[in-house]
Amino acid sequence: MMAKFRLANIAQLAREMVFAPLDVRTIQLARAEDLLHILVPAKAYPLDFIVYKITDYRPKTGGEDLLTGLALQHDLGLLIERVSESLDIRTSALPEPVLSIDDVAEKFNVTSKTIQRWRRKGLPARRLIFPDGKRRICFLLSSVERFLSSHSDQAAAGNFTLLTPAEHDQIIRHCRRLAERCDVNEITRRVARRMNRSPLAILHTVRKHDQEHPDRAIFSHAPEPVGQQDRSAILNAYRAGTTVTALAHRLARPRSAIYRVIIDDRIHRLTRRKVRFHDDPLYHHDDAAAAIQSILSQEELANPPNREETRVPRDLLPYLQDLYRTPLLTKGKERALFLKLGFHKYQFVRSRRRLETELARHRQICELEHFLAQAHETKNAIVRANLRLVVSVARKHARPTVGLLELISEGNLTLMRAVDGFDVTRGNRFSTYATLALMKGFARSVPELLAANCAATSNPEILTQLPDRRPTLAMSRLSDRDEVRQLLSRLDDRERNVLSAYYGLEQGIPATYQEVGVRLGLSKERVRQIEQSAMAKLRARVPVDLS
Repeated sequence: MMAKFRLANIAQLAREMVFAPLDVRTIQLARAEDLLHILVPAKAYPLDFIVYKITDYRPKTGGEDLLTGLALQHDLGLLIERVSESLDIRTSALPEPVLSIDDVAEKFNVTSKTIQRWRRKGLPARRLIFPDGKRRICFLLSSVERFLSSHSDQAAAGNFTLLTPAEHDQIIRHCRRLAERCDVNEITRRVARRMNRSPLAILHTVRKHDQEHPDRAIFSHAPEPVGQQDRSAILNAYRAGTTVTALAHRLARPRSAIYRVIIDDRIHRLTRRKVRFHDDPLYHHDDAAAAIQSILSQEELANPPNREETRVPRDLLPYLQDLYRTPLLTKGKERALFLKLGFHKYQFVRSRRRLETELARHRQICELEHFLAQAHETKNAIVRANLRLVVSVARKHARPTVGLLELISEGNLTLMRAVDGFDVTRGNRFSTYATLALMKGFARSVPELLAANCAATSNPEILTQLPDRRPTLAMSRLSDRDEVRQLLSRLDDRERNVLSAYYGLEQGIPATYQEVGVRLGLSKERVRQIEQSAMAKLRARVPVDLS
């Protein structure tokens, strides 16, 4: 349903413009767009000024009426939309590129809600007929560029001036040179970056040239863009370890085309990544990174872990005992880590907003991925320091038919979500927030697990329909590794290094005495003596056969 006018005078003007001759209506529509671009919402404008700017006619009455800029901004946008709809113009008939809502969203990496906000701030929108015969909301490229040039805080904009004849010839020359080895998308990207222009502007310029000079057409000589099937094959092969050069040779395509598919996939993953954080005024300072790192360093030096914090309960499994070796977070260090986590997310979101997806370089993508990696590393540090909290709460909710490891697995997921939702600026401790989240999660999941396990016990046939919730082979191996790590902790450093190298505990590949000796700077015989002495020491402490 189309919106309603707020000002009766503008509604009347829109009705009158619809009945104007076609050529007059077209001129008035352009003048209305120009007026919308220069309106200031905080000011008030006389009605006769508005009518004159659009129709070039000064009314004899109503000149003393003052209309607020905010209401005018809304009504002029609605006027432009309705008058353009009455023209029945196809997008292909206009002399410049026309962008749909999806085109604007993709080009400037924004959502449709952001575009609607731009419209409320003065971005003119028209209703035109697209090639499929449907009428849709759209935007002239020049209107979008003009709006963003005067609203630099809204999105990163490019060069919005009209092309000079020299620039037009330069674009044609660059595109012709690239046409032999690059597809259309790659040509427009490269030339747009070189000329500091929008890729859509480059595309429109060359297409218009090809229509006017079919005997010297440029895009007709360019290779076909990589199809979806080939894109999937390229990405699968690249992830499996195939190099860009090998893929280019296999598919008989230039390396630039293969490289662009990989870059586009990385951009697609980054733009779809949902990142939420709680903003902090500190993030907006130029020295925010150094300040946060300084806070974190001071907390690490001032609060070394004590013995009580790392005490391991004896009744826990080896896998769970290892959680208690990570010290708890002090209030200051907890705040510093959450500030660091939020800052890395802020860096990612800020850089992603500035990213021109069509002109993105490898360096910019690596920077975004680096911010995500730092955020992931910081989040893991917070999670590791609070895993014992999950064990503590899970033990209170354990039931005979619900295993502790099963509850811990559920609780770990809740803990990770709690880290993302915690607001450190409120002054609360994360343990309080996470405990409430865990209790709420277990209150929901424990009855479901009990019901499922009871149903499986009373009806054995249902076991074939339920997932196997017993410890997996991977969990068993993890437990074994923990036991081996505990045993090795009873040895000195040299004995531990010899056993790790000889039995391949670290790299998974056993070594001979000679190879271990070369690696550690010892003789072959000395390595053998250390290995046998260490194994004897372990056998004396553990009554099992370790050979």
